[in-house]
Parts: sequence; C-alpha cells; structure tokens
Amino acid sequence: MSRHRVSARLHGPLARLAWFLWYVAVLLIPLFLARQVIEPPDTSAGGAVELSAGLVAFSALVVAVALPARLPWLIAAFGIETVVTVHRLIALVAVVLVLVHFVAVLVVDPRGLSILDLAHTTWAARAAVVSTLALVLVVFLALRRPHRQPRYEGWRLVHNGLVGIVVLTAWLHVWWLRHLVSHLVLAVWFVVSGLVLVGLAARRWIWLPVRAGRFAYVVVSVRAVSGDGVTLVIQADGHRGLPFEAGQFVWLKIGSTPFVFEEHPFSIASTAEHPERMEFTIKALGDFTELLVALRPGRRVFLDGPYGGFTIEGLDDAPGFVFIAAGVGITPLLSMLRTLADRGDQRLAWLIMSARTQYDLMLRPEVSEVRARLKLKVIEVVSAPEPGWIGAVGRIDRVFLDQVLPRRAQQLHYFLCGPTAMVTSVGRDLAELGVPLRRIHTERFGAV
Repeated sequence: MSRHRVSARLHGPLARLAWFLWYVAVLLIPLFLARQVIEPPDTSAGGAVELSAGLVAFSALVVAVALPARLPWLIAAFGIETVVTVHRLIALVAVVLVLVHFVAVLVVDPRGLSILDLAHTTWAARAAVVSTLALVLVVFLALRRPHRQPRYEGWRLVHNGLVGIVVLTAWLHVWWLRHLVSHLVLAVWFVVSGLVLVGLAARRWIWLPVRAGRFAYVVVSVRAVSGDGVTLVIQADGHRGLPFEAGQFVWLKIGSTPFVFEEHPFSIASTAEHPERMEFTIKALGDFTELLVALRPGRRVFLDGPYGGFTIEGLDDAPGFVFIAAGVGITPLLSMLRTLADRGDQRLAWLIMSARTQYDLMLRPEVSEVRARLKLKVIEVVSAPEPGWIGAVGRIDRVFLDQVLPRRAQQLHYFLCGPTAMVTSVGRDLAELGVPLRRIHTERFGAV
C-alpha cells in the first residue's frame, strides 16, 4: 500500500478559501498597519495615493514571487495552471500599482523629475528607479515570449534574474526611505517579508535540489511508443522512492547535478503503490525529447516533486470514476488506473481516450493490461480516422457524452486531462449535463 496519502481537504474548497484569504491579508495588512501607526496621516489626495499604491504594490510583489515557489499545498489546492495564471495576473497588478505610485511621487515630491537624476538623488530613489525598470522589463519579456518563442531555459534564467533585482531593490527602497520602517510595527513587517522571500528562494534553489540529489533515480529504459511519444522508466537509486499520489507530476532534471537549471514538468504514469519505480510518457517535441531518447540505462536523473491535487486520493466514497484524456493527457489517468488496480479496487470506471487518428492514441497496450484488472470500460474516439477504424468518430462534446455516460452520471467523479481547449469545453459540457463542479477535476497541459 502507498505510504503517503493526501486528504481531499488539502485541495478542497476550504483549502482554496484559506489560501485566498491569506493572500488578501498579505496584500492589505501593511496598508492597514500604516494607517494605524503613521501620525499625523497625510490627508492630501496625492499623499494617500502614493502611500496606498506603494504599499500594496510591494505586497503584490511578495505574493507574485511566493506563488510560483513550488509550495505543494498551494499547487494541490488550485492546480499548477491556476497558480501560474494568478501569478501573471498579480504581477501585472503590481506593475500598474508601481506606475501609479511613481506618478504620485512625482506629483507630491517637490523635487519633481530631479529625483530621477541618479547621479545626485538618494539611494532610496535609485533603488526605486532600478526596481521599476526591471519590473517593466520582466512584464515586457513575458508578454513577448509567446510571439518570439525564445529557448525556455534562457528566458527563465533572465526572468528569474530580473525578478530577483526587482524584489531586492524594492525592499531596499522601502528600507532606505525610512519613512515607513521608522515605525516598529512596519519595520517588523518588512523585515519578516524580506526573510520570507529569502527563505522561499533558499528552499527553491538550494533545499529542493539537495533533496532531489538525496532521492536520485537511475534510468531503466527508454522506448518509443505509439502517438509519437517516448516512455522513460526510472528506478530509485539506493532509497525506497519518492511517495506520490496517482495523478501528480514532478519536474524532471537531467544532468550531472540536481542543481542543473533545465527541468521540465511531467505527469507520472506509473502506480503510486510502487514509488521506487516511476514511468513517464512524454510527447516527442523539442530538444528535451531528443535528450531523453539519448539516455542510456544507469544514467542518474533527478526529480523535484511530487506536486498537484489532480488525484483520486480522498475519494474513497465515490461510487465510480470517468477518466477523459486527449493525447498525452492519458499519462496521469493511467497512473490512477494502475493504482486502483494494484489496490484491488473494483468500483466501476470509464476511460474515454481521444486523438486525431487511431495511430495517435497513446499507451493502448498499457490501457489494455490494466483493463483486465479493473471493472473498466474503454471508449476510444478519433476525429480524423485512417482506413480500417471501426470505433467512434468525432469529438468529445455534449452529444457524445450524453450517449456514452452511464446512468446516474452526476454521482461519479470526472478526471479530465489534455489541452486547455479540450478540458475547458468538456468541463463545460459535463456541467451542462448536471455534473456538480466539485466532481469535475481537471489538469491542463501547456500552462507552465
């Protein structure tokens, strides 16, 4: 049996509400504290805007940096796609607030534009200018990335470096300004905020790689599979394996050290009952796939994880499951099916697999193997079949689902994995068919 279980409460509505309230508090507490301790309060409109925009902008930067820091409970509560989306949104909010703060300072400060003369201004002003320019550059490069399509590792290196400059100079701006930190309560808040950011950075870039080195794996085999994919099998190197939940994912690193910068997230396709042996099936795409194909048995690899709340754990009272996959989205669902089979679970389950042609359907032999050990009905559907196909033709839409779903479908739990467009449309169709949203679990590829 698995040695590591995740309670549904960690990624249920109460967990999401708790995280939301915590982040709202981080955004607004410094503003509240400032209003309480700064006497006499600045009653001018410009002064109020300057103070409010600056404080909330700094808090937004703290939140934006904390969101992608790979906190397991946060990712379990919202999913990696939501975390990344909110991170980008809050970063944009921070930019707007910083610009509002900047304009308000120019209006309120009698020195006007002369504070931008870096040769003769204060260190606080220099830090503010550097932080603002770096932040604008971060957002500009992020918005341009989909159009320019730079190599991801190079873009991420520049992005992280600029973010570090933004946060450090923003913190120094507040500290050197002395206006706020001269008050003990606010000084404590900013010191704690700085320590939290340092702690998150140390955890992300030091502790997690060290942990990955302690729990290294070695390559057992690499083989091509149908649907233009590659299956990688790895074995724990001198340990019992990293416990994970069926449906979770890890970041995979290939290199001589766990501190290697290049890494990619992949869903685990193997059973959670045997974490000492993991399997991944990866769509052949880009240079990283070529690197995978070149791996030889015995080569060490490193894992950061596991992460995610896309899992069957905590659903022991569910009467059955419907798994819906498009393309390589079958991988986390196969992990769930294998785990259910290894546990002897005999609840009814349905698997709907979709692809463009029958030759693009991935891991069909593996699905057939696990099907023999479960009460599983497999439905394959292709949108552009090649000659000889005798299965379903079309797309997974409301009409198709209404035809293939069992009676009392509203009582089942649904797991959807694949491209964003498919997951979104199928989730909407299920809701229109009366399936409660709390029973629809999704994982979207391409968000990270």
